Amino acid sequence: MNQVLQVKTLTVDDIYSLQAMETGIEDDYVVRIFERLVTSEDHRLFGLFHDKQMLSVAGYSLFGRKQFAMLGRLRSDQRYLAKGHATYLLSAIISELHTSSGIRWLGANTHIGNLPARRVLGKLGLDQGPVSHYLTLKRPDFLTGHTKGRVWRPVHTLEEKRKLLQAVKSNALGTFPYECYYPFPYDEAFFTDQYLGDSSFYISPDHQRFIIIKNDTKKYDYSHVKYFWDDHYEQPGFFETVLEHWGQNPGNAGCWIDFSPLGFKNIPDLTPYDVQDPWILYGQWVKTSF
Repeated sequence: MNQVLQVKTLTVDDIYSLQAMETGIEDDYVVRIFERLVTSEDHRLFGLFHDKQMLSVAGYSLFGRKQFAMLGRLRSDQRYLAKGHATYLLSAIISELHTSSGIRWLGANTHIGNLPARRVLGKLGLDQGPVSHYLTLKRPDFLTGHTKGRVWRPVHTLEEKRKLLQAVKSNALGTFPYECYYPFPYDEAFFTDQYLGDSSFYISPDHQRFIIIKNDTKKYDYSHVKYFWDDHYEQPGFFETVLEHWGQNPGNAGCWIDFSPLGFKNIPDLTPYDVQDPWILYGQWVKTSF
């Protein structure tokens, strides 16, 4: 194939080019939500074309007052692999992000075992960051080894919620798990009044620990648990509090909990959880301030 390549921002009319790609992905959610992605202010999709044929697609989503860009949704036509198309496309996207006046950080989150993607991210100059383990608590009746206690006190005011978050800039996770699958560097740009208002905060009786739980949807609905320490099983009432929230949101499929490698190692029995392979965050600061 004569490599005369073009990168362009996708529009609703490009759905047919996307559907013509042989990605090997059955029931691809990007195809299902394509129109929303290409018409949203917070998402952008780009295609790499040879003539009118799409070879790769990728994009980014904006978070944290549109200051943080997460790369993703990379797909390539399997008929034209190992030709550097993914690197070419992502490099063009990153170049555009560097010229944006509002972007402070850009990155990508991928399975730690996805070596091709990790090689591409390394070539693009993104720094390797923290590893996260995503577990979904679905069978609480099998929980063992945890310290039982009473449910922690809810926190209601935005002022108290923000104060609690400001105290965990350095934490065991090494990130701020904004949503399921979307960890970011800790930054107060994420702590909007709306985000804090939509999040349930619970503080331990000794005021030394707190939990944030926010309902999130990633195909299924989850109680997304954000806890910034590795002592889940040692803290009296931790799991009682998590399960109390789930009980108040019975439509959720389970409690999604982000664990650091040490926190994961401290789990005495994985039976209660659905366990994913670990993920690793890559990123770079475009600018640290305005």
